[in-house]
Amino acid sequence: MHPFQDSLQVWFSRKLPEHAFNQCWEIPFVLSSDIGLVRKENQDRVAALHTGKKSVNPLFAIAVVDGMGGMRDGGVCASLALSGFFYALIQYRSLEIKDRINAAIKLANKQVFDIYNGSGGATLTAVLFDSQGNRLFVHVGDTRIYTFSSNAQVQRHTTDDSLAEAVGGSGRELLQFIGMGESMQPKIAELTDAGEFCAITTDGIHGIEEKTLNKLFVNSSDIKQIAERLCNVSKWCGGHDNATSAILNLKNIAESLSHYEVNGIRIWDAQGDLTTLWLREGDVGINFLQGQNVNNSVDTDEGILSSKQVSEKLTNQQKKINKDRASKKRTVNKKKADSQPEKIQLDIEIGKSGEKGEFDVDTE
Repeated sequence: MHPFQDSLQVWFSRKLPEHAFNQCWEIPFVLSSDIGLVRKENQDRVAALHTGKKSVNPLFAIAVVDGMGGMRDGGVCASLALSGFFYALIQYRSLEIKDRINAAIKLANKQVFDIYNGSGGATLTAVLFDSQGNRLFVHVGDTRIYTFSSNAQVQRHTTDDSLAEAVGGSGRELLQFIGMGESMQPKIAELTDAGEFCAITTDGIHGIEEKTLNKLFVNSSDIKQIAERLCNVSKWCGGHDNATSAILNLKNIAESLSHYEVNGIRIWDAQGDLTTLWLREGDVGINFLQGQNVNNSVDTDEGILSSKQVSEKLTNQQKKINKDRASKKRTVNKKKADSQPEKIQLDIEIGKSGEKGEFDVDTE
């Protein structure tokens, strides 16, 4: 596994509180995940990715992943699928957007299959926006996408890959999931006829009766209220499964993305955010800056501890890379740490000489 993806997987695998909520103010979205009232583990994952203003083909993606219940290591599979999907979106950034999405979800599928051989897996549904104004979604499994406006009709854009919905049978068993192998056929399409808001939800929320769910959508006034109501109502309906959602304001997101100025790669989940910076060839690396939420700096004891935990879980390969480069970077990193004492930095090699980096420094 590439060191960049390995670090993402460690971050996605950290233990979250029973209820996690993260609202981004620069880009209008909310990520929320709740363990529910029955499950002992939250096997859902939700995250957003911005590849950076100066990256090759800038892209914003928001994804919801649900580990397969009744199969092996659902939470591990969900973290692996999500980290592989995000890594591949960056790795294949020179492709057209549909080919890029297809390559990313197939890489995630292959990585999970290579380890579990079909005995473990996850659903994955994501909405993606590029700088050319394209707005697409990709879907595998039974996580759903809804669009709606206040006091307007709700539109569902996905069909569950289940016996009941895909072939008209009975039962919720999935016919498609990330990790099933080469027969997987993801749905990739434009997100058309969209309303003011978009919701991506896991099946813990789908326990809400459809008419009630639709009323909840159209009678909510903003993305925070939508996310909070989905969590609360799912519990009122029994809380039988993890309830996770990503809520976007589609009306304002295009303008927000056009003004978003962060140059590095930024990733959010339901409990925090992670900023990474790709360096130039000959000094290719990544700096992790973890915040407790999108509004806070990382100068709290809790934030520093979390960053150290990420460092301690790095693979032997990453540690060897850091050791080899330590003598060259010690002085530079010390100066950076002195000038910005509130930030924790980890330098990890993430590319080879043939890969493309940020800041338009492609090395073909």
